[in-house]
Amino acid sequence: MQAIHEVTSSTQRMNYRVAAQTIVVEAQDAWAARVIEALFAGWYLDPVTVTDPASLNAAKSPAIVVRSKLKPPPIPRGWPQFEIAGAGICFTDGEESYIDIEGSIVAISRSENAAVEVWINGMLEIQSPALTRVVTYALAAALRRRRLFELHSGAVVDPESGQGVLLIGPSGSGKSTLTVQLAAAGWSFLTDDVLLLSAEALAVKAWPLRRCFAITSETFAASGFLQDRASLDYMQGPAVDKESEKKQFVPHRVFNSEFKDQCIPKKLLFSQLSGGERSRVLPLSSAETFTRLIRMNPWSCYDRVTAADHLAVLSALVKQSRGYSLLAAKDLLDPETAANLIAGYTRA
Repeated sequence: MQAIHEVTSSTQRMNYRVAAQTIVVEAQDAWAARVIEALFAGWYLDPVTVTDPASLNAAKSPAIVVRSKLKPPPIPRGWPQFEIAGAGICFTDGEESYIDIEGSIVAISRSENAAVEVWINGMLEIQSPALTRVVTYALAAALRRRRLFELHSGAVVDPESGQGVLLIGPSGSGKSTLTVQLAAAGWSFLTDDVLLLSAEALAVKAWPLRRCFAITSETFAASGFLQDRASLDYMQGPAVDKESEKKQFVPHRVFNSEFKDQCIPKKLLFSQLSGGERSRVLPLSSAETFTRLIRMNPWSCYDRVTAADHLAVLSALVKQSRGYSLLAAKDLLDPETAANLIAGYTRA
């Protein structure tokens, strides 16, 4: 489905709905508009259907401005810099930031209401990892300014207790594998990798952001559930990127379990691969849980404009949840074993 466009000269405005909020993206040339449409289609960013798009756009300022035909402004000299995930460098004075990814620039203003600006270095391939990272960092910054905070985590809901479970960890920690097995065992699913946190009136909610699941060839080969569906075309999707060589698939077509567009997390499992035969779950104190969340959310410290709200959401999440360290082993490749292990903590 295509986003709704308002065309003024070469500028195109696109309205998207995510986590109960509307964001406006302004693409300043046709190629940039195609990039946004293609990449946003892989996330739960749904085009807004309105009878009068012009009036909606007039009422809302852009959250992101994307351009590919203009040179970026120079990055201020002498600013502190640090490496970020995805082979990029962030330059910041503590309030204003520039992210440089292979010559493409994301500018994050010190003004909370200003748009996040993007200058793309040439017309990169849509599947280019660099292009995906640029747009991802811009989107995450724009969402932080709308009190929506990104977390690399899978999310499922126990069908018996109704408790939301977050499976938190970096790439290669086993969170996608565990999410797959729990969904195969009948647990409702949100996402396997990226979600958003928001502070609601009574609780912190989690909202899915990435649509497709992505798994390694090793996980696919070891999963009997996925092997049973190997003949289906959607199990043979393109690699997520050339570096990871992960394969993606649409979970709604694979699992019989229910998709959830939000949940209230009650259990937080920080996953890491143990290399053993049997998995273990160890309880964490509230302080340990909070510390691990901050490690997974470096922008809660880097982006000073949104840091206070970001930390407040993480703190509230800790208060409403219980944290655990999951030492994931080979036994979690079996859906029943995975479900029984996690259910022991969600149904206690």
